[in-house]
Amino acid sequence: MEPRELLESIRKALEPLNEVIINHPMIRDAEDGRLSMNTIKAFVMNQWYIVNYDLRSLAIALGRARSTAELEFMKMLLDGDYNALHELMKLMRELGIEIKDPLMLDIIPEAVQYTHYLAWLSNYASMPEFVLAIIVNMPVWGQNVVRLGNALRSKYGIRESGFFEAFRGPFTELENKALEVIRGIDDQSIIRAKNMAYIIQNYEKMFWDAIYSVR
Repeated sequence: MEPRELLESIRKALEPLNEVIINHPMIRDAEDGRLSMNTIKAFVMNQWYIVNYDLRSLAIALGRARSTAELEFMKMLLDGDYNALHELMKLMRELGIEIKDPLMLDIIPEAVQYTHYLAWLSNYASMPEFVLAIIVNMPVWGQNVVRLGNALRSKYGIRESGFFEAFRGPFTELENKALEVIRGIDDQSIIRAKNMAYIIQNYEKMFWDAIYSVR
């Protein structure tokens, strides 16, 4: 199966789940100005935990790269998260959230399962498997977080929205690198990668559900 065909087939299979994520009530409430400041702060604090540890997981995966395409893909991810981390600190200052050890903040276990799974992928997935799971997830996460950032600017007057903009697409260059990495993936890894993508998208939904439960 050609890389593009494989990627699109996984996205097609995950379409119902992705639609649930994209139409999450937390995003709708933010766009209507009905999201509480407690929920917004919970999002920021849990993202502080997630991005801190995602960076370390991506660094592990980067160290496992064996080709130029793998190296370039991982470096792009790492640079993106590093930039997002610094933008997130600006947002934390605006909201009066102390920048400190993430485990000193109110972390919701269900909200951070994604980052724990990313750590697993970084250590135990093959690079093509890892790349497929990430590239399936990225546009869905990006769409939601950009909408949330737009809502926080327009409805809540939040100025430091660079964190949300850090995930604005298009992801064309990243996706093209991903397609280079997954070319030649074997049948067993395809099955594994499909399951990994399914798992990571469910963790994505759990993140939004968990944050939205904070009132």
